[in-house]
Amino acid sequence: MRHVRQALLVAGWEFRRYFKWRDQALGLIVFLVVGAGAYAAGRLATAAGDTMTVAVEGIDSTTLAALDASDRLQLVPSPDYPLRTEGLTDGSLDGVLTRRSDRTFVLIVEKDPRYLAQLKTLLDDIVRRERLATHGLTAADLQGILQPAQLDVQFTDPARGHVGRAEQVMAGLCAGLVIMAIFTSMAYLLTGITGEKQLRVTESIVSIVPPQVWIDGKILGIGAYSLVNIVNMAVGGAIVALAAKLAWGLTFPEAAARPGILLILVVYSTLALLLWNAVFAAFAATIDDPNTSARASLMFLPMLVVGMASWTVLRDPDSTLSRALAIFPLTSSTALPVRAILSDIGRLEIIVSVTVLAATIWLVRRAAGRIFEIGMLMYGKEPSLREVVRWVRNP
Repeated sequence: MRHVRQALLVAGWEFRRYFKWRDQALGLIVFLVVGAGAYAAGRLATAAGDTMTVAVEGIDSTTLAALDASDRLQLVPSPDYPLRTEGLTDGSLDGVLTRRSDRTFVLIVEKDPRYLAQLKTLLDDIVRRERLATHGLTAADLQGILQPAQLDVQFTDPARGHVGRAEQVMAGLCAGLVIMAIFTSMAYLLTGITGEKQLRVTESIVSIVPPQVWIDGKILGIGAYSLVNIVNMAVGGAIVALAAKLAWGLTFPEAAARPGILLILVVYSTLALLLWNAVFAAFAATIDDPNTSARASLMFLPMLVVGMASWTVLRDPDSTLSRALAIFPLTSSTALPVRAILSDIGRLEIIVSVTVLAATIWLVRRAAGRIFEIGMLMYGKEPSLREVVRWVRNP
């Protein structure tokens, strides 16, 4: 019990060391401004833009009138040659489309055509209409022939809906928030522990507080600070999403309203921070100076593993590899929540995953305490991997 009280005391000190209400409020405001601005800019960019005009030669006006041209691309009959050249030069024309004698097309432009994909769609429509007329068919006949089959998907659980893009975006954002929080913890642990080692602060503290208590307090305190950052960004994201729903009718993912999903996100975010904080704390204790040590870059490798695991599960949440990543302790912190959002997972899988992850945290935490106890007292020479393993095996 004394160990717990001391660890919580250290955790409270570490948390207050970095947590500032002003910084949190400022971060939330910046997140809201940037998030709202980015979403609004994306909506405006896809909803409106300059109209691009292409002069067409070799296609009759009746065919042009029958095309379903978009608001941003207009096909007009081509003027005389001097006017075409002048139009391309002064910008009144964005291109001149000419049909050759062999029925192919050539496009003359001054700069790279941003409308090329839309133009190709219209030209395909022209060629399709001509081929239909050759065979005595109309556009309505073709539409009836190519009418896709109707398929309704019904779930055994009526409360569950189809996983769409909204759920995929939510899963990606949740994984991204956890990865950002892990990066935040890594930065604070690396600078804090190496700074204390260089100033020899820990030498005095470990004579009063046991090393395991000190490392446990750091894991909990900085983990709590990173968790607050996750909550801050989640609140900001919810506000931006609500504003987008009111302004543009943004569709909320069905998984966001399921209490079980929210509980899984909270539990796994907390466990992820505890695990990686223990790893980073042990690793930082073996580094003398992060500015000159070649080992500092190795701390980014775990983030690559977590990121790749999240991407794999996003692509296919029900594959054998995704199921394995949801159990493996180094990847389950992001893989299982993503699977929970995009698919159905059983209670047994959650229980096994949480148990394995919690046991791994306990083992890594103990190993981190042993490495921290010796590593913080070593100067001038960074220990080798063999020495670190010996510290863990023979405390």
